[in-house]
Amino acid sequence: MRNLMRAFSVLLMVGVVLASLPAWGGEKNLDVNKAVTAKIRAFDKTFFKRFDVYTAGVKEAPTALLFDKKDDYPITSRYWGAPLSEEQIVYAIYRLDDQYNDNKNIPFQPRALNVVNLKGAVLGYVYTGINSVLMDRKKDGSVTVFPPDPLPRIPARGR
Repeated sequence: MRNLMRAFSVLLMVGVVLASLPAWGGEKNLDVNKAVTAKIRAFDKTFFKRFDVYTAGVKEAPTALLFDKKDDYPITSRYWGAPLSEEQIVYAIYRLDDQYNDNKNIPFQPRALNVVNLKGAVLGYVYTGINSVLMDRKKDGSVTVFPPDPLPRIPARGR
C-alpha cells in the first residue's frame, strides 16, 4: 500500500510539473497581453512608433487594430487597410472603446492579443474586443492575420 501511495505521489508531482511547463515558455498565441493593453489604452506614442498599425472595419466602427512590428516580416493579409497615422490610431482606439461601451458588436472590452508564430516569436498584437481572430501560421515562422468579422448579435427571446 505504501508503494502505491509513493507511486501516486510521484505521478502527481510529475503531472503538476508537466502541466506547468507551458507557463514557463514564451508568450502564447492570442493570449491577452495586459502590459501591451495598458500601453495601448494609455496612448503610448513611443510604443506606437515601433509598429505599423492597421485597422479592420470602417473608420467609425473598427473591429480591430493590428500592431505589426516594423520589420521585414509583414503579418497583414490583403484585407487590412493602409497603415494608420498616430492620430488615426488614437481615434480608432476611442471608437473601439465606444463600441464596447455602447454594447454593439463588440462582446468583450478591447484588449491586446499576442500574435505568435510557430517558433514562439511575438510578431505583433491584435487589439480587439472580438473573441476570435483567424490567422495562418506556417512552419517557416511566417504568419498572416486576417481581419476579424463580428458575428451579429441575436436578440434574446422574451419568456
